[in-house]
Amino acid sequence: MLMSYIVLARKWRPMVFEDVIGQEHITRILTNALKNNRVAHAYIFAGPRGVGKTSTARLLAKSVNCENQPAVNPCNECASCKSITEGHSMDVIEIDGASNRGIDEIRNLRENIRFSPASSRYKIYIIDEVHMLTKEAFNALLKTLEEPPPHAIFIFATTEIHRVPLTILSRCQRFDFKRISVSRMLEMLNKIVQAEKINVNDEALLLIARKADGSMRDAESILDQMIAFSSGDLTVEQVRSSLGLIDQEVYFEFTDLFHDKDSAAVLKYASQIVSSGHDLIDFIHGLQEHFRNFLLTVALKSTKILDVADHFKKRYEEMAAGFTDRDLIHHLQILGEAEQQLKYSSFPELTLEMILLKLVYKPASVDLEKLLSAIEKTENSGSSDTPAGKKNDVNTEPQTELPEPKSRKKKSPPDTLFSGEKGRAAPLQTADNRGFSGLEQSFRNFQDIEDFQPEENKLSDDRKPDISEIKAKWPEVIEKIRAQKVALASFLEEGVPYEIQNKRLIIAYDHSAAFHQEHVEKNSRTVEKILNEELNMPLRIGFKSISFKNEGIEKIPRTPEEIIEDIKNKEPIIRKIIDMFDLDDKSRG
Repeated sequence: MLMSYIVLARKWRPMVFEDVIGQEHITRILTNALKNNRVAHAYIFAGPRGVGKTSTARLLAKSVNCENQPAVNPCNECASCKSITEGHSMDVIEIDGASNRGIDEIRNLRENIRFSPASSRYKIYIIDEVHMLTKEAFNALLKTLEEPPPHAIFIFATTEIHRVPLTILSRCQRFDFKRISVSRMLEMLNKIVQAEKINVNDEALLLIARKADGSMRDAESILDQMIAFSSGDLTVEQVRSSLGLIDQEVYFEFTDLFHDKDSAAVLKYASQIVSSGHDLIDFIHGLQEHFRNFLLTVALKSTKILDVADHFKKRYEEMAAGFTDRDLIHHLQILGEAEQQLKYSSFPELTLEMILLKLVYKPASVDLEKLLSAIEKTENSGSSDTPAGKKNDVNTEPQTELPEPKSRKKKSPPDTLFSGEKGRAAPLQTADNRGFSGLEQSFRNFQDIEDFQPEENKLSDDRKPDISEIKAKWPEVIEKIRAQKVALASFLEEGVPYEIQNKRLIIAYDHSAAFHQEHVEKNSRTVEKILNEELNMPLRIGFKSISFKNEGIEKIPRTPEEIIEDIKNKEPIIRKIIDMFDLDDKSRG
């Protein structure tokens, strides 16, 4: 005759509050309440599956009904404790909320709760998955829950606390159970295998703990399954094979492909993943965790919190130098989108190949500040789309220098540059028709901007600055600057001439435009030079942060991302550069 076997999850169910793993914040409150005789009439335990909600409810029921009073922990020896442990106590009623969810069941509960306990001090109702009750059932329970008989205690348990009405929550003491950490589960699993006299590799227990995903009950159930599978010593290979887990080495192999950037190798790797029979979404989840481990290592400069074996921690430390946190965040964003792509793909293998190739060939991240700097350097230093040493096909005539204007009041037409031939005006060569090298030549006379100091002896000093005149000429100033620095002009546009203080023009920015103001401040010499030329008077600039709304200024500042998009739309070559290097997405990352 076969003897009945008790599974590990039931055999190792907590018998005292100290046995409840990872929920010390809850057991402390309950033991203090028992010690001080402050037990409430209604509790609700919320949290993930398998973290000790029902076990804690039973411990509380045993403690209040224990015959050896006062009892903080149940004695587990008296008749009351034994009957509750064995599940046949007349005074501890466990109800499954999923199958007893209607108003009729709650009416029966209300009728029966009036009767005194059969043999215990309290009649305790434990309703599991209470969120499954209907709206009508909850409403029928409200009055009883608010004013229950003195011998009644309600204990609710749920994995979806958001589905429980607020009217119920307000009548209960709420306790939120946490997911159990891998390290705490490892301690418990080691205790179990030692007591059960089972030889298990430490790394195998780590795989089981990680697979349990914070649930102690799941970890014990998986261990039970693995013991039956091994029929002896339990190894890492057996656990990985039985649970269908992907070897960590597979992910490190993909990391090596980052440096080679070999499309054939990436496609071969994807084919091996598909042919191995692993679920592709599970593979993506594993790859996400792999890059997350790199991110934690790079950001924290430590591998202490990684839930991996020690030899893998060393490899993460060695390989982390090849990544930046921005790159890793971007890789994780790609993988986050990949899950949905695979889920609804009619050709999963092709989708996986494209995801892996995108990860391998994604350029290094560039932040927004570096992007703006790159744009301005390109505008000032020059860069042509044509190969070095070749003349541009659009305009092969030698470019002449821009002549010095005879008078500050005389301005060259904004659309033309004067050629050497008298009386003729050649069209302004822009980035659209002759590349950035032409811009360098056309604006050669403005290369001393960074060293600019107002030459007061050359400018009219007998005029007093007038804010209305500046506001009138402000669009012209911005356009002049745009001809030299597109990004600077775009950020200057977000400010407004506010006031004049001692020959200093104060430019105001909204509080939300601190980034814009900072960028203009770094290039204030450029703005001052153009401003002095336009107004023909020495003038410095300063900055002020205000609330446009409170000041009555009808101007809504654009975000840096919107400004970059506007620059792309107005400057085709800059758009080509940004799109070529995929800089706009990374500026947001």
